[in-house]
Amino acid sequence: MSTTPAGDDDARPGEAFLTLSQEQAVSRLVRVPVERVRTARRVRTRTVRVEVDVEVRHEELVVTREPLPAEGTHHLGSTTTQVEPAADREVVLVLGGEVPVVGVQSHPAEQVTVRTQRVDGTRRLDVDLAREVVEIDQSPTA
Repeated sequence: MSTTPAGDDDARPGEAFLTLSQEQAVSRLVRVPVERVRTARRVRTRTVRVEVDVEVRHEELVVTREPLPAEGTHHLGSTTTQVEPAADREVVLVLGGEVPVVGVQSHPAEQVTVRTQRVDGTRRLDVDLAREVVEIDQSPTA
């Protein structure tokens, strides 16, 4: 509370002017952090039984027998080659084959978008306000 004399023109003897104040509720919004959110990727593994027919190949040894034209000799063009009897000779051949191999490949399955969304709402606030009043002391002055 403050005593403010008015201008000299408005002042009368025995008068004083007082300015009284009262509080008003003023609100504003302040952005504050509320919580922290973390995102993480997690790989879940599941077992899926898949049956697939796979064609496989392998090599086999084929023996073709041909009779010789004469006893112990074989004519190749103009040369004559002596063929020796196969005593205990061993011929080793390595035969190849195919085996199915199962593998897993990872490929993009979906795209996920993460965004924030503002949610509007109303909150009721209770505020205690003060107001100045004038009390006049009417006790006689000596």
